[in-house]
Amino acid sequence: MSANTFPAQIEPFKWAEQGFTWSGTLPLSRFARIAREAVGSIDDQLINIDCKLSMDAYHRIVWLDGHVETTVPMECQRCLDAVSIELVSDFHLALVDDESLIERLDEDADFIVLGESEATTKGSYDAPATADLLSLIEDELLLLMPLSPKHDACEHKHQPAIEELVEEKRDNPFDVLASLKGKLN
Repeated sequence: MSANTFPAQIEPFKWAEQGFTWSGTLPLSRFARIAREAVGSIDDQLINIDCKLSMDAYHRIVWLDGHVETTVPMECQRCLDAVSIELVSDFHLALVDDESLIERLDEDADFIVLGESEATTKGSYDAPATADLLSLIEDELLLLMPLSPKHDACEHKHQPAIEELVEEKRDNPFDVLASLKGKLN
């Protein structure tokens, strides 16, 4: 499937019954929240995606399983140059349409209640819940992004080198008090 056929909105329950799968690449620019964190040009940056939907009919839980990977150019917080941050995620998300189903999940399972997040929409009462697949995948990648990206080794451009700090000898303000103490004794 090409990037043009990537389904942004899905009906999880209907599509899981049909065994939906998708593999391909999308431009990083389609992921607006990640693109805002990137520095420089991201026109050639791609995100590799493999995902599938499956349903546990007994529990009425849809599972979104996937693997995504990309590299995002971000600003190093030490040297302020660009640093390539590799983001790789394997995820297993439960998509439920009723909060009471959450208790049936393992306690460490990740889940999304359809209709309650920004990644989902629900029309009239009879309309099936839809999910924004792009946002769900982007959420997984955002969780991997470092708060303070940095190179493994780089020099601070905006802080003096350690040698400069050692060479700089400052006057001790208490030297004046020490000299007064000697005069009083």
